Amino acid sequence: MKGHYPCEQALAAAAFAVQKSANIVMGSPLTLYVEHAVFAILQRNKSTHTTQRVSGYEVILSIPSLQVVRCHTVNPATFFAHPVSEDEQVHDCATYTPEEESKVREDPIPGSMLLFVDGSSFIDQETRIRHSGAAVIRDEQQGSSDTLQIVSQIPLPSHFSAQAAELVAIIEALRHAEGLDVTIYSDSAYVATTVHSSIRWWERRGFLKSDGSPVMHKDLLAQLVKALTLPSKVAVIKCAAHTNQQDLVSRGNALADWDSLVRNTYDIGRIYIYV
Repeated sequence: MKGHYPCEQALAAAAFAVQKSANIVMGSPLTLYVEHAVFAILQRNKSTHTTQRVSGYEVILSIPSLQVVRCHTVNPATFFAHPVSEDEQVHDCATYTPEEESKVREDPIPGSMLLFVDGSSFIDQETRIRHSGAAVIRDEQQGSSDTLQIVSQIPLPSHFSAQAAELVAIIEALRHAEGLDVTIYSDSAYVATTVHSSIRWWERRGFLKSDGSPVMHKDLLAQLVKALTLPSKVAVIKCAAHTNQQDLVSRGNALADWDSLVRNTYDIGRIYIYV
């Protein structure tokens, strides 16, 4: 479980213990003592575990014969865990966020620069050529329908996937906001999860998977880690895509989507190289 924080490790350990004891318990009543509030951890909006894994843990820990009890006394299993820092020793598992992750907010920053980002990758059905690109849109005066301006329109090499293009877009936005407070909207669940959760997890693992091979988009993720330190304050917010609404967020997201998809198909413009 290298790379996970103590709360997340406790959740995985609890599910693992229940699974491994199944052949012994055979459906009999079972009491599991754990130092962390595992059900509160399951209900958190973000996790260093994947969504599929969290769902699996929830199924395992919700069996009728299982009673989970939070144990505040000395637990022998604790002696096998890594040493914890002072701020980890007393905390609320439902809301605990390590300091380095809490720097990226999930709510708008008042008075900040407002940016919208999007990335795309698709294959032209006629030419069978893949087009990839990213875009950054800025609201110059915040609130008026005619103040949305294109900051960056970035054609990318054709081998870039949609996820890679989304990473390029958020990196470019963070670089544009260097030294400033910025609120960035993206309709990409991948970007939101990466920025708020998995990026720090992969950084602690050296961007390597369990078999020692590099994680997908390793170089872009490393660039993202550095880019997140450039603005003074950062908020990255997941917004809905293709809403056809006229509010500022919907219009900004729609323009970013159109610019990354359409303009990058026909207008090469300035080339940015991301490898």
